[in-house]
Amino acid sequence: MIEHPQRRSEQTQGDESLTAWFLGPKAENGPAWNELLTHIFQDYIHWRRNYFPNDPIIISRDRRHDQERWWDHLNNELDGVLNALKAHYPFYSPRYLAHMLSEQSLPSVLGYFAGLLYNPNNVTDEAAPVTVRLEIEVGRWVAEMLGYNPKKAWAHLSSGGTNANLEALWVARATQFVPLMIRDYCRIEAPEFTIKTPDGTQRPITGVDDSVLINLRPNEAIFMARKLAQYEVSKLKRDPKGVLSRINEAMRSSRYNVRVAGYSNVARLLNRQPVLFVSAAAHYSIKKAANVLGYGEAAVRLIPVTSKFRMDVSALSDSIRRLRPDEYVAAVIGIVGTTEEGAVDAIHEIATLRDELCANANRSFWLHADAAWGGYFRSLFAGRPELNETSRNLDELCERYQVAINARAMVRPMAGGEEQEVSWDDPSVYKAFIAMGEAESITVDPHKMGYVPYPAGLVAFKNGLVTELLTQEAQYISRQSEGIQSIDEPGEIKAVGPYILEGSKPGFVATGCWLAHKTIPLVPSGHGQLVKTAVLNAKKLHRHLDQHRKVFLAIERECGFIDPTKPLETQKCPRPFTFVPLNFPDTNVLCFIARPMSWKDGKLDVVDTSLKQLNAFNERIQAELDIPQGERGRCMPYSKEFFAASTRFKREMYSYSSLKPILGALGVDEKSYNEEGLVVLRSTVMNPLYSTAEGEGMDYLRMFVLHLHRVARDIATEL
Repeated sequence: MIEHPQRRSEQTQGDESLTAWFLGPKAENGPAWNELLTHIFQDYIHWRRNYFPNDPIIISRDRRHDQERWWDHLNNELDGVLNALKAHYPFYSPRYLAHMLSEQSLPSVLGYFAGLLYNPNNVTDEAAPVTVRLEIEVGRWVAEMLGYNPKKAWAHLSSGGTNANLEALWVARATQFVPLMIRDYCRIEAPEFTIKTPDGTQRPITGVDDSVLINLRPNEAIFMARKLAQYEVSKLKRDPKGVLSRINEAMRSSRYNVRVAGYSNVARLLNRQPVLFVSAAAHYSIKKAANVLGYGEAAVRLIPVTSKFRMDVSALSDSIRRLRPDEYVAAVIGIVGTTEEGAVDAIHEIATLRDELCANANRSFWLHADAAWGGYFRSLFAGRPELNETSRNLDELCERYQVAINARAMVRPMAGGEEQEVSWDDPSVYKAFIAMGEAESITVDPHKMGYVPYPAGLVAFKNGLVTELLTQEAQYISRQSEGIQSIDEPGEIKAVGPYILEGSKPGFVATGCWLAHKTIPLVPSGHGQLVKTAVLNAKKLHRHLDQHRKVFLAIERECGFIDPTKPLETQKCPRPFTFVPLNFPDTNVLCFIARPMSWKDGKLDVVDTSLKQLNAFNERIQAELDIPQGERGRCMPYSKEFFAASTRFKREMYSYSSLKPILGALGVDEKSYNEEGLVVLRSTVMNPLYSTAEGEGMDYLRMFVLHLHRVARDIATEL
């Protein structure tokens, strides 16, 4: 358990790239950052000075001299802010293993700073002639990384995953009612126009009932207006301009147009209630979206998770098949990296379920992937056509390192020992990532595993034609008209503002993301290196915690609690304990608990502990790994050697039956769990430099476990 890596030449080469991308825990790359940031600002100053250089100087030296008192005041207040910020959490440090925060990459910070000086507003290219273009380019890069065809997809930046999820479901809602609008139009204008139902049958739309139209394949609904226009022009020989005008006007004035008529009126006509299916581990933004869209939070139907915290797809299948006649599927949401556990739902199985429903039940649904956390993990698969659903592993995600139980030194490499392996060896996870391109929409957050500063979310759509359903006319920022504008292939999308929920939006986010992804490409040899090191280090931490019980005495000895000159029996920890990982990480988030133990035949054995005592034990540990709430922002973080987070599993999200393999092993009964919930410690292994630090003899993950041991030991003694 007391481990150090065996450095490999290929790992060293990868580390060289990683170490150039970040400032470093001790600001080791500070001189380079200072030079580049200064270069940006000097370049900006020259840009201002060279715009009509003959214009007069307005702020003269005399004026500047008169402003000295104000400058003194500003400097004083700035120093106050800088001093206050020293009480901020050290997200940059390898000692921070709490929330989903870490270093920001150098190019992203440079891009933010450069864009910030110019202050572009990406709502329109009239206010952001450069950064709108950069945002669209970033969208193409990320869409391709996620498995979409960048020539057909459309993606844009947003304030974060919450807004991105809302927008994805907003687009799904707009798409779902298009067939009903078109049917009303066709009853008068084109009664013979045919559509393809989910089971592949071609039928006149006027003879298809609501229950089928509301459950069409999303692409059929998205293309329908354009196909209708082509049908009228080619088959009915009508004037293209008149056809487009009539279709657009009919759709705008349709009683089924949610945007104009309002969802409540459309739902009343349909006489059906929406259901959003998502796992019990869903982010709270899904209920927010249901609220805003008019579905209501009660429309969110939580599907139980498995003991691996992934959606139970068989339960999803049963739930869809048991829908009442007056219910319909508004969307199914698969999570690629749950907030609490980093778990990855089986996107491939959800897509297969949809295919089965199309063939056997003549119904489909919009599949949205909430990959706010896990989206960037797909950079490991980008540009890898040889990978498919049968791939069982990736050589790049396997690493060997040495293990020695009886080590005494904490910061030096070890000689000898057993060689072990950590790997990302779950085929289900591979298949889920490979299948992400099956989703109609995907949310991903650059400000999480993209290592970009806040605020930077992104939403991607597989079919860029959804923009034709969303256009909002605003003549003072865009000349884009509503509806379909051509019966031919759509042109390149060159705007953002007319199609999105947000209005004004910072262009500096685009410059930051663009420079980051341009210099650290979203491929295995680029951003994939960041993902790889995060995944493997999370596995290493899991192994440390999982082996803790076996090497408890070795740790006691290393921490100085055992004197080798005295009998062991007289020195054993009177109240032993151990750490129990609750999940083998799908990504790089690890949940675990500390539990009291007892001695039996010289080894640690389980001991009966009430859930209330177990929760109290873990709450006390987490309190020692955080700054007290009342002192946050005032207390300096230097007194905390390491940081970790916590959460509480409750029956409202995770039923006892879902977690029974975990809870049963802990001796937790259903009644206690339903009343108390389970307090869980949580670590995000996100810092990019753990492996580099190990090569320099500083194994932070191992040190974290040793620190946990000391903290838990002190608390166990008091309990």
